Amino acid sequence: MPAFVYEALDAKGNRISGTDQAESQDLLISSLISQGLQPIRVRRLRRLQTFFSSQGTKFSHEDLLYFTRELADLLEAGVSLERSLAIVADASDKENVRSVIDAVKHDIHQGRRLSEALSGFQNIFNPLYINMVRVGEMGGVLPAVLKRLDDFLERSRHIRNFIISTSIYPSILALVGIFSVVVLVTFVVPKFGQIFEDLNQPMPVLTRIIVGASQFLRTWWWLILLSLAGITAGFCILIKTPEGSRWWDRIKLRLPVAGPMLLRIELGRLCRTLGTLLESGVPILKGISLASEVVSNRVIREAVSDLYRGVRQGKSLSQLMKRTSIFPSLMVHLVAIGEETGGMGVMLLKIAEDLEEKVQNDTKMYLSMVEPLTIILMGLIIGGIILSMLMAIFGINDVSF
Repeated sequence: MPAFVYEALDAKGNRISGTDQAESQDLLISSLISQGLQPIRVRRLRRLQTFFSSQGTKFSHEDLLYFTRELADLLEAGVSLERSLAIVADASDKENVRSVIDAVKHDIHQGRRLSEALSGFQNIFNPLYINMVRVGEMGGVLPAVLKRLDDFLERSRHIRNFIISTSIYPSILALVGIFSVVVLVTFVVPKFGQIFEDLNQPMPVLTRIIVGASQFLRTWWWLILLSLAGITAGFCILIKTPEGSRWWDRIKLRLPVAGPMLLRIELGRLCRTLGTLLESGVPILKGISLASEVVSNRVIREAVSDLYRGVRQGKSLSQLMKRTSIFPSLMVHLVAIGEETGGMGVMLLKIAEDLEEKVQNDTKMYLSMVEPLTIILMGLIIGGIILSMLMAIFGINDVSF
């Protein structure tokens, strides 16, 4: 069945867009009207574009990096947006890349902004990407923002490749360890437990715990799986609500290891975006408003909103930052220096570089600890099971015949 992309007005006059499948364009228009929508534009998608858009298949990270880098270079050279998209599409040897870029180019030709066109492919361009593009459009610094996105994607690729290469061996160790524990708990431990029951031999405390855990898992494994599934589903529903999302964002910032890293990532994005805008001549008040859109954590976003209200009242940015625990003291001092010297944009970009470098170094350090910790953890679990069996075997010598 062919697929179509459409734009329509709802009952309140709001413009909405989406994709849907129908036997023909006329049938889709009738379907939209029956839903209370007023169709504005309906266009049939090519087959490959349909697959990559409606079925949710994403670009690879390399494809997204290619699109961002080439588009940034062309716009920086003064080429128009529509022509730049055409050049990037023609230069790609991947049909899925060309299909999506052609759809974006078509929307640009129809008068939509780039951020609006990209929002039709949210399975490819995440909210951070779209908001950054919107910031660039509103600030008139789209090429610079795309360059920043290119740098961000390149660093993300480097970190991701490092994580993958570093986690392969610990993952293999963990899988082997889990398989060994499953075999021991499912087959070996029950046989030992049956032997000692037949001998009417009392078992050591550790052995009784292991045997009891084995019996519980073998009997109630289905209940455990259902409970885990229910807890996971309930948690997902909770964090989709505004209150639950804010609670979860606050919890994430308080996590022992991940919390500080998440804070640095968010602040790095904020500083890099705001610094880029200020260096491009955007007023600080408008810059804070636009930069807040790239912050995904609700707690941090609320703190940035407080900064916006304070700056609008004529207060110092560094003094406002000092009143909240969200912003590190070093960052506050550097912002104060930027205010004094008139180089706020440069200072914010420097802060962003320092934060991002710290994130990379911390990621490398923590991942380097995963391998030995995995070995130690698996060794303790398997060793504890084996030790419990040996303790019971040695206790047989005390049985009187």
